[in-house]
Amino acid sequence: MRDEQPPPAEPSAPPRAPEAAGAAPAAPAASAPGPGDAQGASLADRIGMVVGGQFVNTLIVLVQGVVVVRLLGKSEYGVLAFATMLFMTGRDLAQLYLPESFLYFAPKVTRPELKGLVRQSLLLLLGLGALSALAFSAFALVPGVFLDSREGVTQLLLLIGLMSIIAYPASVFGPLFIATNNHRKSAGVALLVTLSSAAGAILPAALGCSVIWIVAAQCAAQALRLGLSYRLYARLFRDVAATPFPGGVRAQLAYALPLSVTRFAGLFNQKLDKFVIGLFFSAGLYAEFAVGSQELPLVGVLAYSVASTMLPDLVARVENGPTPAEGARSAIALWHSGIRKTTLIMLPVAAFLLLFAEPLMRTVYGDAYAGAAVPFRIYSALLPLRVTAYAILLMAFGKTSMILRIQVLSMAFNVAANLVLLPTIGMVGAPLSAVLTQAIGIVMTVATIARFSGVGLRGVFPWGHYGRVAATALVAAAPLTAFLVTGAIDERPALCLTVGAPLYAGLYLVAAWVTGVLAPEDRAFVARWLRLEPLRSRHG
Repeated sequence: MRDEQPPPAEPSAPPRAPEAAGAAPAAPAASAPGPGDAQGASLADRIGMVVGGQFVNTLIVLVQGVVVVRLLGKSEYGVLAFATMLFMTGRDLAQLYLPESFLYFAPKVTRPELKGLVRQSLLLLLGLGALSALAFSAFALVPGVFLDSREGVTQLLLLIGLMSIIAYPASVFGPLFIATNNHRKSAGVALLVTLSSAAGAILPAALGCSVIWIVAAQCAAQALRLGLSYRLYARLFRDVAATPFPGGVRAQLAYALPLSVTRFAGLFNQKLDKFVIGLFFSAGLYAEFAVGSQELPLVGVLAYSVASTMLPDLVARVENGPTPAEGARSAIALWHSGIRKTTLIMLPVAAFLLLFAEPLMRTVYGDAYAGAAVPFRIYSALLPLRVTAYAILLMAFGKTSMILRIQVLSMAFNVAANLVLLPTIGMVGAPLSAVLTQAIGIVMTVATIARFSGVGLRGVFPWGHYGRVAATALVAAAPLTAFLVTGAIDERPALCLTVGAPLYAGLYLVAAWVTGVLAPEDRAFVARWLRLEPLRSRHG
């Protein structure tokens, strides 16, 4: 995701550059709910628990980000956003896909073996965190290369190193809780940590402290996350005697290392624009870019959470099919069910943001960030394609080399696009290159899934449903286009946004009802969650 606010706790494990290789021993006991698990919870309710928890946490982080932006000066926020981006990039690279491996191995091992895998992963990630700390300490020796030689970067880099040592082991528990169906308990821990993280960012900014205090508070929040998560893990596995994970470190790395290479390529494509801006532009310009480059958190909260929660079920369908082809088709059918739900939200949101990017930036962050509307609109143009984590299906298929090939080709295109567009159109060339790269990568991934599964392009994606929802969103947006042409944004952006948001929501719901894209089961599912029925369950 493109949110570069101070790093919150991670309530779940959205997939990053997903792909799978290797296999683990059988005995799928770990996937069976144990005491305190979400026994009997449907896949829809499990997804709802993850998405609901992610939504609350993301809302808190969004409020935190807005408040911090308004409290800090533009240059100060630019330094903080750049430091946060470095931490998140280092975290995603250095963890070697070890936390996400739980989503793949948990359905395949016994519960004692799963506890052995937890212990093994904690030790590996502690060592990787220490190596990352050394790398950030080395960067601290040459702070002048960043943000036009902005002062204060050295101390931040050292703190980021400390935070890596704490945060890497803590990242094990989110995927572990998802894999063992303890979604509600995990969400409770994540909420406490997110609130602590938000307070640790807002209070120092409100008191006029430097950004160093904000990053130090995030270190404390990560320590709280580690402590609370480990305590919950110890309770859930208190009656389980750990046994060695079959194959040991070698088996886990055989799965994770190919994915890590793929993740490197994916992160290169996602972060190149930010590194380019951080290396060649000032902290003030980076602040404007960081605000505008924030992709809507719905991509992580909704699309990626739905896909990651489905992963154990996708793996089971692939492996339990009568034939490989039938297993692939069964997994695709389940994948489609998630896409149909996320499309109903992502497409209308994308249409609204493309229209109201400028009043949104000016209303939320102030007139000083009006220029952020340009990169924000560019990134929002990709939202219609971000209705799922496409490579999650290839992850279930175990096709590592296919995703790696796609990411490497995308890297080459990204570099070429930046070399052409940056000298031609300036800073806007960086986000434009990033969006074009991601779009091409998605197209190649869909084509690969179609070829491997044997269903063809017609069967690999729910084209008909997607087209109907897209048409509905465009029909609802048409009246608002005429409203924006009047120039109301220039004088009263907040009023324009306040009127436009509910008006568009109403138009879309009416159009969705008329066209039938909002099915009765969708309305029933939403009604159940509005009544909080799954959360009131004694399970999970």
